[in-house]
Amino acid sequence: MVKKILVALDGSKASNNALSFALELADNISADVELLTVVPPVFLPSYSIYVLKSDAISECAKNLEISFRGVLSKAQEEVRQRKYKTKVTTRFEKGEPSEKIVEVANQGGFDLIIIGSRGLGGRVSALGSVSSRVVDKSNCPVLIVK
Repeated sequence: MVKKILVALDGSKASNNALSFALELADNISADVELLTVVPPVFLPSYSIYVLKSDAISECAKNLEISFRGVLSKAQEEVRQRKYKTKVTTRFEKGEPSEKIVEVANQGGFDLIIIGSRGLGGRVSALGSVSSRVVDKSNCPVLIVK
């Protein structure tokens, strides 16, 4: 039985669809939901490090974090507006998204991960690279939403 659902969010259209689906499902089956967003690290080609100052890199990382925190805020607002009966919590992490999603799911004893089919990174294949890696590494079922 599904009692705890982890929803991975990145602000993409598929991620927003995953959020809506997860909230409806959780409301129908009385499951708890945790909304997770993972801000990825800023990677630059090694030669760029000599061109860009460390201040520019840290500013980019800071802006990326602000943007991803906004994703959680927007999701919380959707939950408030729709007045779901289910318990919804949020979590913000930093790191490689697929690894963090699987880590949080394993450590939190989640019964199901719901994730969008393609995120902000664009189209890598029929599935996005993050959702594909989560499916490969997860110990619990993963539901992928278009």
